[in-house]
Amino acid sequence: MIRGLYTSAAGMLTGLRRHETIVHNLSNVRTIGYKADRATLEDFPSLLLTEVRGGRTRSEVGRAGTGVSLADLKTDFSSGPLKLTDNPLDFAIAEEGFFRIQTEDGVRYTRDGRFHRDVDGRLITANGYYVLGENGPINLPQGALTVTPQGQIFVNDTQIDQLTLAQFADNDNIIKDSQTTFAARDAEPELMQLQDIQIYQGYLEESNLDSAQAITEMMSVLRAYQASQRFVQFQDQINDQAANELGRV
Repeated sequence: MIRGLYTSAAGMLTGLRRHETIVHNLSNVRTIGYKADRATLEDFPSLLLTEVRGGRTRSEVGRAGTGVSLADLKTDFSSGPLKLTDNPLDFAIAEEGFFRIQTEDGVRYTRDGRFHRDVDGRLITANGYYVLGENGPINLPQGALTVTPQGQIFVNDTQIDQLTLAQFADNDNIIKDSQTTFAARDAEPELMQLQDIQIYQGYLEESNLDSAQAITEMMSVLRAYQASQRFVQFQDQINDQAANELGRV
């Protein structure tokens, strides 16, 4: 009976965290460059044993389960749909890669291409961070701006800089720093080769969240939570009954 309570309670706690993740994703469904998070689940004792054994574990045949826990949050780095804006300072990355930006905490990486020109002529993000080119922050003189699909920046038909994109060899090395900015966990990313870059000027990349799928998943999580809650109540009644019977012995 105690095992049943443990299993149901673990299911409820996991359901709450999964629900929080889905709600957070849905709140960013219109956030440019947003990458959705996915909850990964694992049998709780197995997760604990894995930590104790330094990442090594084995399953036991016939062992009853004792609930699941949220093992990790994985970011889905698949591309989102592109939206035409016709703004010459809007940019979208077609496939892989991240724009490099300079923040107060160092170099960060983003897929949010809503750029602007500040009063000093620097190309900045919507949050005011410098966009980095080949030689640091990009400076835009006045004139007609054209950016090629390979990120070459021209003003009045003269190339003045190059949008540089970073690429991570392993997505597990990427940490979500904010809603749309990322940092390197360990190894720094490499700069992409010119021929591998695909940038669209006048477009923005929308969130990659499938809202219909997220809502369906949320309903499933809520039903599972309610089922676990009912089972906890049932187990509690059984325990009370057993305690009363023992008290009469």
